[in-house]
This record gives sequence, C-alpha cells and structure tokens, in this order.
Amino acid sequence: MSAPDALLARFEGALGVHAEGWAAWPPRLVAATRHALFGGGKRVRPLLALLAAEAAGADAASALPWAMAVEMLHTYSLIHDDLPAMDDDDERRGRPTCHVAFDEATAILAGDALLTEAFRTLGASAASPAVIVRLVALLGNAAGGGGMVGGQVEDIGGGLETLAALEQMQMRKTGALIGAAAVGGAVSAGAGEQTIEALARYGAALGLLFQLTDDLIDAAQDAERDGNSYLHHLGEAGVGTRRDAVHAQARAAVAPLGARGEALAALADRIARRTA
Repeated sequence: MSAPDALLARFEGALGVHAEGWAAWPPRLVAATRHALFGGGKRVRPLLALLAAEAAGADAASALPWAMAVEMLHTYSLIHDDLPAMDDDDERRGRPTCHVAFDEATAILAGDALLTEAFRTLGASAASPAVIVRLVALLGNAAGGGGMVGGQVEDIGGGLETLAALEQMQMRKTGALIGAAAVGGAVSAGAGEQTIEALARYGAALGLLFQLTDDLIDAAQDAERDGNSYLHHLGEAGVGTRRDAVHAQARAAVAPLGARGEALAALADRIARRTA
C-alpha cells in the first residue's frame, strides 16, 4: 500500500498535467479555475478514491481520472457555496475566494467549467465503457438534487428541527460525495461487489465522521447556531460520543479487507482526531 503523501503527490502531478489541456479555454477562465482547484485543501476525496483502488487490489493509477473528477466537482461546489447568494465568504484556505479574486460572474462560470470538466474527464478515461457509465451515474447521483445540491438546499433553508432531518441533510451535502469517492475508487479498480459494498459502508461512515468532527472543531462558533449543527441537537459531549461510534463503524467496514484496508482505517483515525 502506498503512503498517503505519495498518493497525493501522484494525484497533484496528474491534476497539473490535466489542467495543461485547458489551453483552449479563455485565459481568465483558466486563471479563475486554477485559483480554486489548486488553492490548497485536504484533498480527502481524491485520497479516499486512490486508497479505495489500492484496497481493491489495483494500482492507484486506475482511479486517477475518478479522483480528479471528484475533486473538480467538490471544488465547483466550494466556488458556488462561497458566492454572495450562498454563504457569502471572502476567504477560503487563507486566500481570497474565487468571486473576490476575480468577479462573481467569472466565479460562477469557473464552477460551471469544473462541473462539466469532471464528467468530461470520466468520459475521456481509459476505463471500459461499462465502468465509465457506472462512474458517471455514481457522480451524478452524489452531486445532484438527491445528493450534494439537494443537501445544500436543505442547509440554506434554515434550522433543521430534528436530528433525523439534520442527518439527512448532511448525508446529502457532505456524505454523498465522500461516500461516492470510496465506491468510485473501487469501481475504477474493477473490484467485486462484496468489496464495493464494504467500501460503500466505509464511505458512508466516513462522510458522517467528517461532519461530526467538523462540528466539534467549530464548537465555539457553532454552539449558538440554528439546528444545522450536531451540537444543537446533541451537545458537545454527545457529538464526541457519536463521533467515536461512527469512527468504530468506519474501521469495522474495512476490517474484512485485512491488510488492504489498513490505510483506509488509518484515514478514519486521522479524520476522527483532526483539529483543523
């Protein structure tokens, strides 16, 4: 199994080469798109995709197109989330957000370009037609109205009065794409259905774990927020207990993979312990 840092270096190199293919785009669009896509970040989703491919017994290279597509789609969502009509953020990862660095219209179009480029990347990959079709459907389901976009609509709609409603929103907004990253990595690798199902369970748990940890990190500012926070429903101690339980679920999901699942278990450990 490859070290996470080595996998991410491989990913960054492949993404940089891929972006060189945008030479026919208008230069301002290229600049805005690169500003967002190469602006730092944890790269959890592409790392997850590549680790899942290795856990399925394949070389991580088989999942590089999928990893790039997932990260492009994730970045598009961040560009649009930062817009004045949404979260109205001026800074992300210590840098001006895309609409601040350029302008609102250019930011919207950069997000549009990344969304469509994600699907073009999958279509142009060397995978078999059957795998490409499955990956396109997986990404569309995770990103669309039943997934990330639908979750965003629920989030901006105001306080969610029940824990069940909050969980549904988070499963769509954050969890769907994280879960899909794991499944798509396995599909890219030609994994059997048993392995894909194990990674689907792992990805679902990891998506929830990511959000629970996020809420704990942001406890000071979120404690008085509306119902769109686990802290509102469970309190800080309750969120910590739930995080630990979901962390255990993630590890249990990949335990049947033996040594091939150890890197994924370590990723769950890292997310559960993160402080930023």
